[in-house]
Amino acid sequence: MEEYHNGLHLRFISIDYLIIMKTTCLYLSLLAAMLFASCGEDNGDCNCVLPPPEVTYSVEFTNGNESLEVGDTILINDKQVVVERIQFYLGDITAKRGDSSDILIREVEFISLENTPEDNQFIRTLAKGDYTGLNFSVGINEILNQGNTAQWNAGDPLSTANNMYWPMGGYIFSKFEGRLITDTVISVIYHIGREANRRDLTFEENFSISGVNNVVISFDIQKLFGADGGISIDPTTQNETHTINDPQLAGIIADNYANAFSVTFPQ
Repeated sequence: MEEYHNGLHLRFISIDYLIIMKTTCLYLSLLAAMLFASCGEDNGDCNCVLPPPEVTYSVEFTNGNESLEVGDTILINDKQVVVERIQFYLGDITAKRGDSSDILIREVEFISLENTPEDNQFIRTLAKGDYTGLNFSVGINEILNQGNTAQWNAGDPLSTANNMYWPMGGYIFSKFEGRLITDTVISVIYHIGREANRRDLTFEENFSISGVNNVVISFDIQKLFGADGGISIDPTTQNETHTINDPQLAGIIADNYANAFSVTFPQ
């Protein structure tokens, strides 16, 4: 039996309704696409609020002009050293704008040669505009260094699971561990901590943030042992410090850490 409503066949009413709905959906889709496209144009006429660009900060390890991996053998003053571990904290990472509007990107990051490249990078948004450089410290600030470690879970940079904490002396800011290959095998261990050995670094270079952006922080193991303006370290005689047992060597290594970093900014 055919059905009618107000004299109209219901089948035709259903078809008309579907046509109207499809036309409405198509119109809304086209309108959304036009709005999205107009927001992508930097013409100053769009009132859309777009998210700030993401910046990828990557930390890489080098041996001079070559890459560096766990287990590599490096030459220090013609002596062979096998690299087993490099770890450090980067603290108070800040994008500089040359005025009071500097932006704190991250309070602390834990970096390790044993990590995958993805684990040695972090992504943060940064407002579009011009910047004058990047600041960070090798080590962490005094408040974090003296804080309660129980508040940090296993995935946090400051977790004691990273084995970077001395119960009686705060955090270890940096570690180098390796083996000197001579007639015998000599362990080379530098564990640096304490407030006096935190180093605050400034890298000045004008750069702009707009679209896709990458900042590369490089650490050169040769400079840790004194290359390019650092203080030369002889691993045959200066092969160990846990900071408190040889504070003089710890201070030299802390200075060399500061010299070992360089930054490549977005072009």
